[in-house]
Amino acid sequence: MDETTRTPPWLVVEDLLLLLLDDQRGTLSVGVDPGLAMGGAMLMDLARAGLVELSPRAGLLSSPTVTATPDATTDDPLLRAAAETVAAKPRNAMVMVRTLAKIDGESTRDLVAARLVERGVLERRGGRVLGLFPRTEWPTADAAHEAALRTGLREVLILDRDPTAHQAAVISILQALNQLRVVAKDETRSLRDVVKRAKEIREVNLASEAVEATVQAAVQAAEAATIAAVSAAVSAAVVATAGASAS
Repeated sequence: MDETTRTPPWLVVEDLLLLLLDDQRGTLSVGVDPGLAMGGAMLMDLARAGLVELSPRAGLLSSPTVTATPDATTDDPLLRAAAETVAAKPRNAMVMVRTLAKIDGESTRDLVAARLVERGVLERRGGRVLGLFPRTEWPTADAAHEAALRTGLREVLILDRDPTAHQAAVISILQALNQLRVVAKDETRSLRDVVKRAKEIREVNLASEAVEATVQAAVQAAEAATIAAVSAAVSAAVVATAGASAS
């Protein structure tokens, strides 16, 4: 993918990967499905950028179809490549999440990690699983951005500060992945109350009657609860983005 000369703004998928990676080992947290996490966050970013549209659901058990927004453009090379993946073949939201786990035949996780290396936030090193099988690890090189990110999310989730649109999107994806503990563990507020706070944030920042209908459709249509949750979160972001553009 071609690089731009300016530094692109931070994406949800970048911040999500930073939050899920172990800073020292450079590997993902236990229990994280990398394809689901990166595909869901990427679809969220496309939705927030107005690069994709979700069709109205066809029935109670249906999942909305994701298509590329006609004539929509972006200067961000990663978003542009992801939008081209969507444009190649419309798919329902749950399938699209899995599809976006790869972009141009490459792992989205590795593409995002490489982008973070270029930002100076991560470093790339070789490692081995069980001392035998080679793998790439992405330990932290500069923790300043992640530290600020975590502080902001903690203030929203623990201290009840109002979130920015970006923070609300990150929290929504973390909740969908059942990974809120990565930013709210060992706190005075219980994880149960953190989840409740995250739901409030989603309702206030991403909700509408249309969103609720899409959420219910995604949940009922899902074969896996986590895929349904990510699809619902992305659907909410699409509706919220459309509402903001209309206002």
